Amino acid sequence: MTVEIPIVWVFFIVNQEDVKLDESSFKYHDNNVKKLEQNPVVKTVDSRNIEFKLSFTIRLFERWKEAPCPETITMVLAEENILVNDVTLWLSKNINEKFLNCGYPRHKNRKEFENDVNYNESNPLILSGRFHRSIRRWGLEIDTEFQQELKKTYPNVSIETRMKQLGVNPLDVGYIRLRRLIHQFNSELAKEYSASEAVDRKSIPRFTTPSVLVRNPYVKTVDHGILYMTDAFYNEVYMLPYKVTKLLEIYGIEPNLVSEESLIRIHLKIKEWKPSDSINFSVCEEILKIQNRRIAAMHNAVMNDFSKVADTFKAAPIMIQRKICRWIDELPRDPYGYFTCKRIITLIGLSKSRYYALLNNKNYGMQGIRKRDQDEIDISVIRHVLNYKGFEKGIMQVYMLMPKITEHSFSIYRIRRLMNKYGIRTDIRRPSRNRKALRELMERNRKANLLMRRFKLHRPNEVRLTDVTYLDYGDEKRAYGSASVDPVTGRLICFIVSENNDLQLALDTLEAMDSHAAKSGAILHSDQGILYMTDDFQTAVVEKELTQSMSRRENCWDNAVQESFFGHFKDECHYEKCKTLKELQKCIDDYSFYYNNERGMWDRGRMTPTEYERFLEGMSEADFSDYLAREEKRFADMKVKSAEKAHNAAKSYKEFTEKSIGGLNNEAGGSFEEVQV
Repeated sequence: MTVEIPIVWVFFIVNQEDVKLDESSFKYHDNNVKKLEQNPVVKTVDSRNIEFKLSFTIRLFERWKEAPCPETITMVLAEENILVNDVTLWLSKNINEKFLNCGYPRHKNRKEFENDVNYNESNPLILSGRFHRSIRRWGLEIDTEFQQELKKTYPNVSIETRMKQLGVNPLDVGYIRLRRLIHQFNSELAKEYSASEAVDRKSIPRFTTPSVLVRNPYVKTVDHGILYMTDAFYNEVYMLPYKVTKLLEIYGIEPNLVSEESLIRIHLKIKEWKPSDSINFSVCEEILKIQNRRIAAMHNAVMNDFSKVADTFKAAPIMIQRKICRWIDELPRDPYGYFTCKRIITLIGLSKSRYYALLNNKNYGMQGIRKRDQDEIDISVIRHVLNYKGFEKGIMQVYMLMPKITEHSFSIYRIRRLMNKYGIRTDIRRPSRNRKALRELMERNRKANLLMRRFKLHRPNEVRLTDVTYLDYGDEKRAYGSASVDPVTGRLICFIVSENNDLQLALDTLEAMDSHAAKSGAILHSDQGILYMTDDFQTAVVEKELTQSMSRRENCWDNAVQESFFGHFKDECHYEKCKTLKELQKCIDDYSFYYNNERGMWDRGRMTPTEYERFLEGMSEADFSDYLAREEKRFADMKVKSAEKAHNAAKSYKEFTEKSIGGLNNEAGGSFEEVQV
């Protein structure tokens, strides 16, 4: 960066009435121009202007700071063989004024700065971190934190003095920036005062009438329109929560006679005032009147503050109420007995018994807090169970798994309450409103329904259910899963996947059932899918010594246990995250182990399928007969309830007949005569 010194600056520096200027004062002689062009510190020169190189200008500025006057500049120029006769009459004064106004030298513009590859940052303002180069326009901007430091002590401490205290030389900053800061601080203080006092700045006069104010005993002096109050005034008003205008009215001063600058100065001094020793002065009638008004204002302020405390107390939590009671207990006692403890708690709307309970009983009102803290602990236990092995779980699964995974045991009501409180939702077993219709099956090779929904009325391994479902996984990939379940124990016998829903998948499932072989002559029950009606599949079933059974057409309830398993699997297992078919089969194998050995079943004594199978196998013949009798009774009750439900539906819609209620072979609930009530 270089500094350009135009000769026209002379009009702003020299009084033209004292100095007569001629054309030679503004122009360089041609011989002088040639001499200056050869000087290594000169960048450019013409008949009216001279521009020095930035490196020399910075060196000149550093020497000038030691003694900031035009004579210093003249001396340094002479050292570089630039004499007074070689330059215009006002060059030293122009440079001196430039340094005073603009501070540390810099490049003329941003482009020149960016093109100067040899420039090393030497500006002490930037190196200090208190200033930085502007992004929007060319120049320096002051750091926000540094600006706030300067404002804290202003106007009590001048900006120049505060800068020196913080290690910044005001000469480096320049008078223009300092003047800009002073104007900004004055404007901000005026706005803050107007906002805090809620006054209209236009209504405040700029000048005062000293003769009216100086007679007040609390006025120290009035100097150039600025009102100065005594220390006794600040000692008495620093704790009063009133605006400056209101305080002046209490002390007998009309606010409209006080200038805006005086109000701002008084406002700032009250905010930072620290009480001093009592100041004795003579008492007169006017002072007594002022003190009476001051006492009344203090009384009103105390009453207003207690009213605010009352509003806070009503809406505050128990811990804040306890702190308020302790604050009241620690208040100094009124020597005149007016603001007694009883009066104070009455003012804030607090009964005496509640006050002492909050003050002395640590357990008073803490039930809600203790319950909240306990709920936080309990919900962490529930979340731990929900996250166990990554499978989805409903409330019943959480209830059954909790004692196994943790050392806690919550009731179902407690689990449901906490999950609702903390917004934990589960999609387990939510009914689908848009069930797709089953595909139309071929009317051939249909087998009779041998199971008749008597899923539990058999011994273990006497029945096998099977079905196929689709599995969407990865990036819009679809696979098909074929599984087999023992409806008596709930055990998952096998679960395999394939990319195709074809005959080979059904045959592979039949082979996989040998991993937990069924008894000879066991029932193999499925829906009327085309895979199970083919000659190849039915031949394989006969070879396995199984008896094939099929659900009624478009009746999923006849294979309810198998369908229920698929529902649980899709709710609880995140198989959709798998990327390949191999990963999908691995995920299913992990879930199969979890399902058989760790996941409890509510309707099977909360036992896992493996535990329930051992439980049934360990029964004696008499015990198992009793078990079958109980299950038979439960099945009969279920049929009656189903018939009643169907009967009520028929009566409501008038669309069903006795045959539609009874269904094929009267299997689903009997006739009208059986359920008439």
